[in-house]
Amino acid sequence: MADLDGLQALEPGDLLADRAYLQLRRAILRNQLVAGDALSVPELARRMNISRSPVREAVQRLIYDGLAANVPHRGAIVSELKPEDFRGLLEVRQALEGLAARLATERATDEQLRSLRAVLNEHAVVVEAGDEDANVELDTRFHSIIREAAGNPELSMTLSRIQGRAHLSRFTLWRAKRNTRDALDEHQAIFVAMAARDPEGAERAARQHISNLLARVEAPAAAELTHA
Repeated sequence: MADLDGLQALEPGDLLADRAYLQLRRAILRNQLVAGDALSVPELARRMNISRSPVREAVQRLIYDGLAANVPHRGAIVSELKPEDFRGLLEVRQALEGLAARLATERATDEQLRSLRAVLNEHAVVVEAGDEDANVELDTRFHSIIREAAGNPELSMTLSRIQGRAHLSRFTLWRAKRNTRDALDEHQAIFVAMAARDPEGAERAARQHISNLLARVEAPAAAELTHA
């Protein structure tokens, strides 16, 4: 059942559709809205205290992202991905994250590298605290900075969509938490290569990170099926 209590009223102003989209996307990635939950435009508009038009636009963007789907006679719902969809997403993401890391290593400014270091420092604190919501936020921010530094909008847009769907499938398929310490260590390895201006090393570390992510998510699922 949809947990709409976490949705906040939005203050009047420009870009209401963008703000509604970001809030709904965050709710899905935090598992506050789960697979099959209805994305009722009237109810969401009431919760966020805005008109239906920006909410309708936000929901359409979620559908484009693959985080929501239009179902006949039901309307928009939060998407559910099958295990084979998840593997397919990560096979593509592995190649593209490697490319992004390579390009970012070649093109990143000193300021962008400092931003990555700051995210890693904050992430280390979050891992120790066991804050899963903040972990998802910082994981996403780390990869977003790399994509921005890569300087390729098409690559960034594609990876953002894939990462969002991959997070969604992790929650809806297996409800399994990643080993966040391992993921943080892998982010550190990517950063070390980038800071050393080693494009090949950064690409290798990024590809290994996604490969390890796939193994971490699939292992609990396989064990669950074995004991079913």
